[in-house]
Amino acid sequence: MSSTFCLGQFIIPVSLPSPVNLTYDLPQLVFLQQGHKLVHIYCETRTQFGDLSEKQSQYLGPLLGPVSSCSTPVTCSEIPPNEVALVKLCAFLVTKNCITPQLRGCVFSRSEKIPEVQSDFQASEVELTPIWNYNPDVFFKIPHFTSRISPNSPFAGPPPTLSASLRQCRTNLKSHQLSALSFLLRNEHPNNNTKDLWYHNDNAWLRHYFDEESVSSKTEPPEDDRSQGSILADDMGLGKTLTTLAFILATCEEGRRFRKAGPENRSSATLVICPLATLSNWQNEIKLHFNNHVITYKVFHGDDRKKMTKEDLQSSMMILTTYEMITTSGNKRHHHQLTIESLDLFWFRVVLDEAQ
Repeated sequence: MSSTFCLGQFIIPVSLPSPVNLTYDLPQLVFLQQGHKLVHIYCETRTQFGDLSEKQSQYLGPLLGPVSSCSTPVTCSEIPPNEVALVKLCAFLVTKNCITPQLRGCVFSRSEKIPEVQSDFQASEVELTPIWNYNPDVFFKIPHFTSRISPNSPFAGPPPTLSASLRQCRTNLKSHQLSALSFLLRNEHPNNNTKDLWYHNDNAWLRHYFDEESVSSKTEPPEDDRSQGSILADDMGLGKTLTTLAFILATCEEGRRFRKAGPENRSSATLVICPLATLSNWQNEIKLHFNNHVITYKVFHGDDRKKMTKEDLQSSMMILTTYEMITTSGNKRHHHQLTIESLDLFWFRVVLDEAQ
């Protein structure tokens, strides 16, 4: 059993002390050095790019070892127990398409050191996020660490099966997409409670506002078991479609279990309803970002409907359709064909793209 794990990835904006020409098209391999006060960032030619902040250096520096110690990447499947450094790092400096240079890297550590490493990253306010499409074969078959939070907790990390399924994604999700994916997964967790969102620290201002303005009864409405959805509202161009497709892929097993619980009138598919103008975009995103045939889907629109059976619509991972196809006007001329309404199916999930 492995005693060495990948703990995830980090992204740290880097402030440069002086003007440096950083016009690299590709990420530059770098290493970190523990200094007397700050942690320094060097490239392979020992050119210093910059430093971590005082707070980051205070907590992350000791993980590298004593003063003058440098970070090193993993070179085998196990970190020796007598290794002075608590972590191994595969770190890069990324400048292309970045407003400020970014230090990005993967963190590796021995199992007995993981709590200490996680605590230091948390104290430094540098977030360690899971690598959803992590491939152990690239890193000497070192497994990805999975949070040991209770699986019943709505804030638990995703199960290991998600990492395996998302390795079928050709594109590395960016940090904001990973955060969105965690948000979506948490919101659909059976033990999720809307009160957790209301009492989240980030929403203290909202609670304060309603405490001052509200004059309604303080009696809380009774809870029910209705499905809880999400709104993914990133700006245009930030990859909401890719995030949604990754979410659909990551939860396909839950969709199959949903159908088995009622095989006559349930579908394992996520029904994606979009404007006709964006229908082809969904298909192109699947082909661009995912391995062939990983996301099974059908297009319920136009002549494609004639070839479909109810079983097709129940067994696919995703059904793409348009707003016209779910309204009466979209089906008037084809009373003999299947319609979304006439199917009378319970869909595993419904996604409304550009809903007005």
